[in-house]
Amino acid sequence: MAYDPIQEDCLRLVLGAMQRERIYPIENAPFIESCLQKYNRDPASLVATDRDRSFHLVTLATETIDYRLPFAQDDETADREAAEAEAQLREACELDPGNWDAKRMLAAVEAETNDAYVGYLIDHRAEVEADLERIVSSARDVYAREFANGFGKRPYVRWLAAIAARALVAGQYRLALDAAEDCLAFAPDDPADVRLTAVLAMAKLECTRDDLRRFRQKHAAAYRSPTPARRRHHLAEKTSDAWELLAELAIAYHELDFAGATRALRSILQTYPHAAEALYFQAEFPDGVFGRVNVMPGSEDELVLAISEATPLLQEGLGAPDNAGLAVWIATHELVEGDLQESAKRQRAPHGARGVGGGGEN
Repeated sequence: MAYDPIQEDCLRLVLGAMQRERIYPIENAPFIESCLQKYNRDPASLVATDRDRSFHLVTLATETIDYRLPFAQDDETADREAAEAEAQLREACELDPGNWDAKRMLAAVEAETNDAYVGYLIDHRAEVEADLERIVSSARDVYAREFANGFGKRPYVRWLAAIAARALVAGQYRLALDAAEDCLAFAPDDPADVRLTAVLAMAKLECTRDDLRRFRQKHAAAYRSPTPARRRHHLAEKTSDAWELLAELAIAYHELDFAGATRALRSILQTYPHAAEALYFQAEFPDGVFGRVNVMPGSEDELVLAISEATPLLQEGLGAPDNAGLAVWIATHELVEGDLQESAKRQRAPHGARGVGGGGEN
């Protein structure tokens, strides 16, 4: 799911090494394995150009911003690591002016507001696209073409995905959906998982569940899992993922179809481990700056991430003074409360004791 910055850094450096040593065909397994071992020992041993160094710095900054800062133990540590990551992004921009990931991430760090960041992304989108076209048109050998048709396209995909994700946060739901559609038109297999943002935007735009079904049919390629790396957990394969289930739940709730909303809620509880806790606390997680953060498909972490991104939906209310919105409806639903009570009983039970029902799917 989403992009793995370390994997991408490694594969980019492997391709660069192949180009320098004129390794052909590029599917040379022994050479690739040798490079992978070098990367695991010391990534710097494969860094040979400013472009290599620039993207490697992006990888280091991503590890800090997206994966360490959210869990920093104290403000002093967080401030120090944030400053280091920002310096890495600045250096990355200086080393390679065409590193649009570095520019985008630096803009995200520096932007005073989310609206300002969305404006930056929109203002520079055409430049990113033009740079991609230049990379593709100037590719003269097999290595350059491999880069252009793969790694070279990813910054533009991530740029469009960022517009969609941050426009959703900004309440610009039509812009979010349009950017997601543009991204899917450019990359139908949806390597950035932008369809997940799209369905949340559709729910906020008061689309129907039939509209969601038509969206899935239109973008069928985005819903296929062509590689084991993107294969979902065996339980999750039986139903939609958390983003779609939350979108369906929100749409049903808005239509006052509480039975339909309950069915979607039940599907979430049956699909994800410890789902009741996640649905009750509804913790907000910072958006990934490189891209959507990597989590295990079908895991509790995936549900937490989906709930966090669905915050604009959870804030949906029915307008009545005594109704605090969808978030409260979910957190206080009898299905959620029932699972929480069962979980509490299991925690209180003596070690090795079995519940009356012998356990369930959750």
